Amino acid sequence: MMMTPNGREPTMGGWHLLALADEVKEQVTGLALGSRALVAVRDGPAGQVRVFDGTCPHRGAHLGHGGRATGQNAIVCPFHGKRIGLGEGTGRLCVREHEVIDGEGAIFVRLADVPARDHGFARVVKDILTTHVLTGAVIGQVLVPPELIIENAFDWMHFPTVHLIRRMARPKVWLGPEGELNITTAFHTAAPEWESAEGDFASAFHARAFSPNLVVSELGSGASSKFVFTGALPAPAGCVARIAVALRRGTPAATIASLVDGSKIAFEEDLLIWDNLNLGAVPRLDASDAPVLAFRAFCASFASFASVARQAPVPVAAGHAGR
Repeated sequence: MMMTPNGREPTMGGWHLLALADEVKEQVTGLALGSRALVAVRDGPAGQVRVFDGTCPHRGAHLGHGGRATGQNAIVCPFHGKRIGLGEGTGRLCVREHEVIDGEGAIFVRLADVPARDHGFARVVKDILTTHVLTGAVIGQVLVPPELIIENAFDWMHFPTVHLIRRMARPKVWLGPEGELNITTAFHTAAPEWESAEGDFASAFHARAFSPNLVVSELGSGASSKFVFTGALPAPAGCVARIAVALRRGTPAATIASLVDGSKIAFEEDLLIWDNLNLGAVPRLDASDAPVLAFRAFCASFASFASVARQAPVPVAAGHAGR
């Protein structure tokens, strides 16, 4: 498993994008959050997903691999056939239930036994899903710690070089009223395929980090807004990144496909950098890296990532920068 810079396995506080919908089609699905085994149980073919600790309290088998739901708030262990209660207080042998948001296109989880503030995510995702539909876009293995995937939303200086953004507004960064970290800027590009405009196109960009492992980016504003949910979880060799996109109900399938394809292309562009990054290099950050430093300070508020932020955030100046 990839460790944080101080050599410790991260404590997984806050919200996480645990799985895309295609990963939890079965009634019982084995999942993992870092080294922690989890099991997702779907209540019926089209029912809501619930998530529990996945390690059998009897002998340690993974309940998500061969376990069988009984329909009586229990799962039968695949190792010894014991009935394991789903939720604390459901018997001598039981597993803890975790807080879940089933967004249909993606499953989000917050561990019940790892204290961390919600930072407003439950409210934000509920508001988005009243008008938008989530669609899974990307699942990919990356050779860097998960917080570096999320940090990319705040590394505004990489957008022109890696993603060929022609010109950008200088960003503003701030902590929101519920402790979430915000960054806003504007991208000036050729009109993307999912927009009807032509020629030079200005698109508002607003990203909100709700944990070191989850960021929600809004492209555009108002009726034209689209959202990109990016999550990353520790894995034996770096992390697994997941991306889901949210577009307004009734959006044409071709438009959805274009945004999904755009997300895949952007991920591949970033992957070239991530998989060849020297994690041992000592960074020499300056004022242009202020949003990155702000993100690392945000991570430091989660105890497991205290070693990530070694400098205080530098105030971000107003104005514009471009190429």
